Amino acid sequence: MDFLKWYKNKVESNNLEPPEVVWENIQDDLDINQSWHLINNHLSEKSIAKRNYYLAIAASILVLFSVGSYWFLNSGEEQREFKAIVEIVNKAENNILEEKISTKNTLSVEETSQFQNELNETKNQDVFIAENAIFEEDLSIDSQVDNNEKLSGILDSYSKIDSKIILLNYKLNEELKIDNTEKNSSDSKERLAFRKLYVGATGQLANTWMLNEKTYSGLESYSLTKSNASFGSNFGIFIGTNIFKKIDLQLDINILAQNTQDYNEYINGHYISNTMKFNYTQTALSVRYNYLSKRFLKGEHGINIGSYFGYLHNAYQIIDDEVISLTDNYTSYDFGIFVAYEYIIPISRKLGLGTGVKAYYGLQNIYSGDEFIPSYMNNTNNASINISFSLKYNIR
Repeated sequence: MDFLKWYKNKVESNNLEPPEVVWENIQDDLDINQSWHLINNHLSEKSIAKRNYYLAIAASILVLFSVGSYWFLNSGEEQREFKAIVEIVNKAENNILEEKISTKNTLSVEETSQFQNELNETKNQDVFIAENAIFEEDLSIDSQVDNNEKLSGILDSYSKIDSKIILLNYKLNEELKIDNTEKNSSDSKERLAFRKLYVGATGQLANTWMLNEKTYSGLESYSLTKSNASFGSNFGIFIGTNIFKKIDLQLDINILAQNTQDYNEYINGHYISNTMKFNYTQTALSVRYNYLSKRFLKGEHGINIGSYFGYLHNAYQIIDDEVISLTDNYTSYDFGIFVAYEYIIPISRKLGLGTGVKAYYGLQNIYSGDEFIPSYMNNTNNASINISFSLKYNIR
C-alpha cells in the first residue's frame, strides 16, 4: 500500500468547511477593520512626514544661502577691522616684551660696562707708555722720520686695542642675546601650557537612536513598524585647561545620560507603542580647539573631538503601559566617539554662557542577547545628536 497516495486521497476527498462562527471569531481577534484603519493612518502620516522632510531641507538650504551671502558681503569690512586690531595688539606685545628684556638684562649690561672700563684702563696705560716714548724720542737728536715711524706704530696699537674692545663687546652682546632668548623661550613654554583653568556645568537635549535592523527597517515607508524620533536629557559638569595656545584638554562627566528609542508596531494583532529607555553615566575626554571672533557677537568658538565611556545603570521597555526590565539583556558599559561645536558668549570677565551641538556614535554592541536572540543577530549601537547649553567659569 502506497501511504502517500492514500494520504493524498484523504486530503482531497475531505470537502468539509469550517463553520462561519470560527471565521468570525478569528476576525474579531485579529481586529482587521481597526488594523486597516491604523495602517491607512500610518501611510498617510508617512507621506506627510516625507513632504515635511523635503520642505525642511529646502528651508535649510535657503537659510544657509542667506547667511552665507550676508557673511560674504560683510567680510571685507570686518577683515580690515580685525587686521587693525591685530596690529595694535602686536605693537603692545612688542613694547611689553622689550621692557621685560631690558629689565632682565640690567645686570648683564653692568657687567659689560665694568669689563669695558677695565679694557679702557689697559688702553690708557698703553697710551701713557706710548706718549712717554714719543716724548723721549723728541728729546733725542734722532731724525723726524724715526718719530713718524714710531707714531705710526703707536696708532696701529691704538687701532688693535679698539678692534679688540669692539670684538669683545660684540661677543658679550651675542652671548647675552642667546641667554635671553633661551630664558624667554623657556618662560613662554611654561606660560603657554596650563596657563588657564576653567570649570562649568552643562545640560543637553538629546535626539537619541538605537541603530539596529529594526530601527533601520522602521524608517522605510513600506514598513509596518515605525521608528520614531526619540528624545532624552543629559546633565553634567566639565573641567579643562590648555596644553597649547589654542588647544585645550577637557574632561566631561555626564551624571545622567538618557538614551531612548520609540517604535509603533504590531504586537499580537494590535498596533501599539513600544518605548525602550537606557540610563547611563558617561565620562568623556576630548581635545578642544578654540578661537575668538567678533562676528555677530563677540565670543569664543570651540570644536571638541574625543571619546566617551558610559556605564549602564538600568534599562527597561514600556509596551502599552507595561514596564519590562531589559538590564540583563544589554551590556553594562558602552564606549564610542563624539564631535562637538560650542559658541560661548561672555556675560562677565570670567563667566560665559554657551550653546552648541554634539554628535555621539557608539562603537560597542550594547545588546548582550537573551534565550531567543543571540547578540550577533541584533547588533545595536547607541547614537545621538544633542543640543547643549553650558555655563563656563574661567578660574584663571
